[in-house]
Amino acid sequence: MTPRKSLTDFEKGQITVLMNQGISNRQIAKTIGRTHTIVNSFVKDPTGYGTKKKSGRPSLLSQRDKRLIIRSASNNVDSCRQIKSDLNLDVSSETVRRTIAKSKFIKYRKMKKSPYLSNVHRVNRMKFARNHRRTDFTKIIFSDEKKFNCDGPDGYRSYWHDLRKEKLRFSRRNFKGGGVMVWAAIASTGRIKLCFVSKKMNGADYRIVLRRGLMPFWRRNRNGNFIFQQDGAPIHRARKTTEWLTRRNIPILEWPSCSPDINPIENVWAFMVRKIYEGNKTYRSVDDLKPAIIAAWREVDQQLIDNLYLSMDSRIFQLIQRSGGPTDY
Repeated sequence: MTPRKSLTDFEKGQITVLMNQGISNRQIAKTIGRTHTIVNSFVKDPTGYGTKKKSGRPSLLSQRDKRLIIRSASNNVDSCRQIKSDLNLDVSSETVRRTIAKSKFIKYRKMKKSPYLSNVHRVNRMKFARNHRRTDFTKIIFSDEKKFNCDGPDGYRSYWHDLRKEKLRFSRRNFKGGGVMVWAAIASTGRIKLCFVSKKMNGADYRIVLRRGLMPFWRRNRNGNFIFQQDGAPIHRARKTTEWLTRRNIPILEWPSCSPDINPIENVWAFMVRKIYEGNKTYRSVDDLKPAIIAAWREVDQQLIDNLYLSMDSRIFQLIQRSGGPTDY
């Protein structure tokens, strides 16, 4: 049997005109050459005709089950299999996954890393935010150290797998193929310096880095009223390092511990990582890796630095808004 076709817009118009003339539904059906049933269906609900969706197979989940699934998945790390088991549902894990996917409020996301923050850390971060609500951060020099590995960073292993092709494999050498440690600093006026340093840098080594990396910029901008930022690493807080900075009249910004998310140079590192390991690239040796690091550093342009300094007010606002908790940066 040929499936029944819906009425065209022209046929709907014909039915409406004939109906207004007082002609019966049966006679209208004969006049336009359609069945009595389909004419009746249109006459009963002209505006809703053709909008009703086919029901398909009845859902195995009740509305209550669906609400429980959404509630269980809300900001949760449990798998669909675990949610199904916890709720004692007689459906497949795929059915649970489809139910969650249909929710407009829940999306599957990769969890961002953030440092562990104790109550003391949160209090200190809040204190920092309140003390620097009106600070001109363009006068701050931000600095940090970063290690780059020949085999690439952790968590950079995802790819789009074509099922028609062989799976890609990532081979990792012992100790990630070796790596290098760098120190760098930025100012609102641009990049300051990137230095390769020892992975076992001590206080004396750090002061040499400051002499080579920071001091040339500091001498050129002696009247710039800049303040130097560094985190709370032991070599940064060492008595001799503090005395070295004091003798050279370099003020230090008091920095809360466990706060990489409010240091914009961390975003510079992220930019460089994307450039250095683009296409899941690896390096045979440290000698091959170093030129790539230098090239990525040179690609850190003024627009990127300007945007990072402009974000400082938002970072401080989020610190206060979240009572010293992790920010989105």
